[in-house]
Amino acid sequence: MKIKNYTSLLPTRYILTFAILASLIAAAPHARAQSSVTLYGLISVGMSYSSNAGGKPLYQMQSGPQQPSRFGLKGQEDLGGGRSAIFDLENGFSVTNGSASQGGRLFGRQAWVGIADKELGTITMGRQYDEMTKQLNWTESAVQFATYGAHIGDNDNIYDAVRLQNSVRYESPVIDGLSFAGQYAFSNQAGAFSNNSAFSAGSTYVRGPFKVAVAMSQFNHPAAPDNSSGAISDNYGFTSPFTTSQGGSGVETQRIFGIGAGYDFGIVRATLAYTNVLFDYLDTTGLRLQNAEISLTHNITPSLLVGVGYIYTTGEYSDSEKPHYNEVNLGIDYSFSPRTDVYLVGLYQRAGGAAQYAQIFSTAASTSNSETQVIAGIRTRF
Repeated sequence: MKIKNYTSLLPTRYILTFAILASLIAAAPHARAQSSVTLYGLISVGMSYSSNAGGKPLYQMQSGPQQPSRFGLKGQEDLGGGRSAIFDLENGFSVTNGSASQGGRLFGRQAWVGIADKELGTITMGRQYDEMTKQLNWTESAVQFATYGAHIGDNDNIYDAVRLQNSVRYESPVIDGLSFAGQYAFSNQAGAFSNNSAFSAGSTYVRGPFKVAVAMSQFNHPAAPDNSSGAISDNYGFTSPFTTSQGGSGVETQRIFGIGAGYDFGIVRATLAYTNVLFDYLDTTGLRLQNAEISLTHNITPSLLVGVGYIYTTGEYSDSEKPHYNEVNLGIDYSFSPRTDVYLVGLYQRAGGAAQYAQIFSTAASTSNSETQVIAGIRTRF
């Protein structure tokens, strides 16, 4: 028996109308909720020479000299009305041995989720950078071109050694070049609200070639031995001579304030930064540190960048001992493409006053008051 094709009995215009309506209905959910997930990452590895690492010269291969290696997943879903759900999961790893960084965490660099509103701003929750990093990271020559040439021990956290766990963060929309942000990181400990908690705030203003930013952070009993689930638990004190007192006691409170400014003159880009850091130790002693940095960068060609930076750090312990440090950073970076570049960097640090030894960020303490490091490497992004 032959089966009739009833669609042939319908006028052609009805068939076309039905097909269009079916397509619109099928597409409607996607129109309401556009979403995307992006895989991204960076791989950086280099060879280095240090003149004095624990009393001996050191030749080594290092992972992540010019930005630590990482990969991540970031995404957004359009919720309508100018709102989006957003997230970022970022893993840090070593290129030289394949191990996970940040204490072996799966997503040790960042792990957060939130809501972004074009008019009201953005709220995110999870493991995040504090505002010293978010607002002032661009002011350091170490970030611009100079690998490990950070302020000694990253005492002001601009070089992002410390991240805040259990944190909730608000960031405003950009209004006439101005934005601001603040966050609080919970201790997550019953009966001890401030034991290993933290808070941070900052603001940035951009107008043409001019940029200025200000930020502050306070860490309350960071990396507390009795609360590893608090705001700060890993990387605190990484190659830092300041996160214990002269008597060996831990930090009760660390308070940080910083301001930075930059201007692109066309032929040269100049950056200035100043930070003020107070360590109050559990043995009631204290240390005040001040860091000042100037850096200049110039593109000889669109692909070839050269830079120079100078850092001066001065401090005073509560017993009036006054350490100070001078550091010069030199770097050259050649880009084969927007994704891949090679670099050569030279660092020299000299300690003086009450400071007994130099200590460039990535190495063990020198046994003398000076240290030199040379790094050559390659970086690629995806």
